[in-house]
Amino acid sequence: MNPTRASAIRSRIALLALAPLLGAVVLGFAASVRRPTDDFGAASVPSPWASKRNPLNTYVAKFAWAWTTMLFVAMLPIHIAPTRAVLRYAMATLYWLAMTRWFFGPPLFDRLFVRTGGVCQISTTTAAAAATAESHYSMTACRAAGGAWAGGHDVSGHCFLLLHSGLFLAEEVLSSLESRTPTRSSIARWAVVTATLGLVGVWLLMLFFTAKYFHGLDELVSGSLLGIAYWFAVYRMRILAL
Repeated sequence: MNPTRASAIRSRIALLALAPLLGAVVLGFAASVRRPTDDFGAASVPSPWASKRNPLNTYVAKFAWAWTTMLFVAMLPIHIAPTRAVLRYAMATLYWLAMTRWFFGPPLFDRLFVRTGGVCQISTTTAAAAATAESHYSMTACRAAGGAWAGGHDVSGHCFLLLHSGLFLAEEVLSSLESRTPTRSSIARWAVVTATLGLVGVWLLMLFFTAKYFHGLDELVSGSLLGIAYWFAVYRMRILAL
């Protein structure tokens, strides 16, 4: 396949992947109902999707980067440029870690939450507990202490993670289709493609319900923009030359 034509095809298909991912967020917010009042979804909302404990959220959405990694590793042996793909994966992983897990201390999302007035609220009036709450500058530490985030800009982690993961897989799985490998690799290639499409389909559903039941518009927008940022910088602008 001509490299220019192949690149154009990849670009069009990647944009086609972006459209439904963002569309799910928009449609979910348009269909939004009263938001849950607690961290796990309000019992007054008659839908299992309003609970963060629903199985798809617990095992599929929250572990999106683990699923992404599994599919990426499965695709790597038939990738047209595996070394560059590994570098892009490493950078994408660091980006995800910095935003949601660790950035020389609390992750950037947690730092933003605190900077915008967010605190860790623990339902007790003792001085010791109040001091403990003030010391929790990460969501993980706050929840481990029995508290909950309140008051700040809570970037939608689902919008960020599912857009980031979905766009990364769209680019890297599509690139494997350009490879002119022997026929015996065709089954493996299409198995990875099929699994990716199925997983992204589930993520579309999760994005819809995230926008419908959780977060305000500003938090959905910030999560979506940050979820697109790595893809846009690396695959569209090519500022990292990877």
